[in-house]
Amino acid sequence: MNRTDREQFEATGLVKLPGLLPDRMTAPVLRLVHRKLEQAGMRRKDAWCIESMAHIPSRRQSKKLLEEMRHERLLADVATPELEAEVESAAGGTIRPMMKWPQLLFTLPERGAWSLPHDIWHVDLPKLPNRRTVPGVQAFVLLDTVEAGGGGTVAVQGGHRLLYDIPWLGSRQITHRLRREPYFRELLSKQAGDRRRFLRETVPHDGADLKVVEMTGERGDVYLMDMRLLHAAAPNVSDRPRIMWTQRFLTEATHNDMTAVFTQMRSRYGESAAATAP
Repeated sequence: MNRTDREQFEATGLVKLPGLLPDRMTAPVLRLVHRKLEQAGMRRKDAWCIESMAHIPSRRQSKKLLEEMRHERLLADVATPELEAEVESAAGGTIRPMMKWPQLLFTLPERGAWSLPHDIWHVDLPKLPNRRTVPGVQAFVLLDTVEAGGGGTVAVQGGHRLLYDIPWLGSRQITHRLRREPYFRELLSKQAGDRRRFLRETVPHDGADLKVVEMTGERGDVYLMDMRLLHAAAPNVSDRPRIMWTQRFLTEATHNDMTAVFTQMRSRYGESAAATAP
């Protein structure tokens, strides 16, 4: 990242790095996905079979595809040294993968108008002891073009600056606590009208500038997100599946904190409790 990228990441918790990964890293993964989709009848002769997709239970088919590809070496190879170097720059130090295997994000097209979700916002990391530093970075790689309304992940930039002075919160507790604030109460409300305004407007709140960003772009573009940001999957109303790659990386301090917490949970409640920890 250059200085401008770094400053943006520190201020908003989110930065886009256009064209960071070359075609030689992304094209093989996309071809693999296309091959799986052809086998499922969703793609034929280099074209999407939209009508075929309309009759497929979206979640079930997506889950099946993801499970089949979970341990493909090509997915792991996307985490190039160049990508990891950018993640370390954002994190401010040494990082390590949170998950053994990266994850493929795949969303089938659906009919209807696009709407910003209200009920699936979350974070993937509990709030650990207060260090006021980046606990971890989630990298999103676009494996194909993702246009507006095409299922790109949405995130509330600026939210990493909130809840500084609370020593511990579980992942669900973070969302519950943010709901007390007017901005998040409206964002998470089914009754809130004109939900696209969250994408247009920047709202100052408690030292942070809050705005929802939709992750769109071209193949090879990369988004780096502070793992304190609230984010959600969004509907895909385009004419193609949303195909992205993601991996979560923890700083050494966060990894050590989580290890200490889970060790304490095991000693207190046993292995079953630690296995279900956030």
